Amino acid sequence: MGWTDVVTALAVTVIALLLLAIVVSMLTMIRESRSLMNALERLTRMLEEEARPTLESARTLVTDTAAVVTTVRDEINALAKTSKSVRERVGDLADGVEDRLQDIEALVDVVYEEVEETALDVAAALRTTRRSISIGRAMKRAFLGRGR
Repeated sequence: MGWTDVVTALAVTVIALLLLAIVVSMLTMIRESRSLMNALERLTRMLEEEARPTLESARTLVTDTAAVVTTVRDEINALAKTSKSVRERVGDLADGVEDRLQDIEALVDVVYEEVEETALDVAAALRTTRRSISIGRAMKRAFLGRGR
């Protein structure tokens, strides 16, 4: 055997040993990846079992929140309608009160004028009566002679 055959044999042996090392390391990686896959499957199952109630609770919470938002929106709309109705009624009431006050003001003006005229008539009558009384006294003094 020549040196080329020995080098070739050694090279083939080294290549075979390297391939064997690669196969062994691949088998080790496959075994470790299987255990990793098993751990991931267990983790997935555990998360699925643990997360399912949480997701259901979250769905229920979202549904309840949507219902509350709808209720609050309806109540706000109802309050807005009520507020509008109350404002309209208060406006109508204020207009009615203003009309009544104008009527009362007109009535007070008429009553004031009547009272004023009556007071002037009474004053005139009293003046006339006083004059008549003073004229009567003067006549009484003049005719009866008491004033001398």
